[in-house]
Amino acid sequence: MIVGPDGAAWVTDGGLNAIVRVDPVSEAVGVFKLPANRPAVNLNTAAFDAHGILWFTGQRGILGHVHIEKSSVFVVDAPRGAGPYGIAATPKGEIYYASLAGNHIAKIDTATEGDATVIEPPTAGQGARRVWSDSKGRIWVSEWNAGQLGMYDPASSQWKEWKLPGPGPKAYAVFVDDRDIVWVSEWTSNALVSFDPKTERFTSHPIPSPGANVRQILGRPGEIWIPQSGTDKLAVLRTGE
Repeated sequence: MIVGPDGAAWVTDGGLNAIVRVDPVSEAVGVFKLPANRPAVNLNTAAFDAHGILWFTGQRGILGHVHIEKSSVFVVDAPRGAGPYGIAATPKGEIYYASLAGNHIAKIDTATEGDATVIEPPTAGQGARRVWSDSKGRIWVSEWNAGQLGMYDPASSQWKEWKLPGPGPKAYAVFVDDRDIVWVSEWTSNALVSFDPKTERFTSHPIPSPGANVRQILGRPGEIWIPQSGTDKLAVLRTGE
């Protein structure tokens, strides 16, 4: 679930195979069903581009977008089949997504119906799971299989990668806060890990509840919000800044 520019809650609903909008004032629920020839796509995540178009991923190998004014949904095949997972917008409204099974990230051409350009990380089989942009438009990637944090800079087309601390780390969610500090949920140590790009150092923040299984991270100035899928809890880490 994300909050759109219209202030509404937008949900990728795997059960309905649809994008759902919940109006915050009237509480009316609008359903944007995927085309009938695209059943059970295993919807994952959504993000809005600079023009207010909602883009979303489906792990069975699709990309899609919703034209809200037209109440229509368009779906295309992802360039390398199964795997599209996390998706995020840059400050300029450009859209990037990660392919977990495909081991890459890609940039969507939002001027088309969903053409995407694959961008290969340096580590093979890394399991790119989620992406997030910092204020400079650099794309941060949680690499699940490799237990790494990756960063792709579109300005230079260059990559950097860092191994998370501890034995056998698993990097799931990634989020960049208003100070450009990067946050990653690390499943092996059940911790939220922060990374300072200036010093290139990690700091581990253990989550009090065992087996938190944090699959997504969001936040606002001074706060990092972590939904715990493994414990049915919602936690907040206050940075005090």
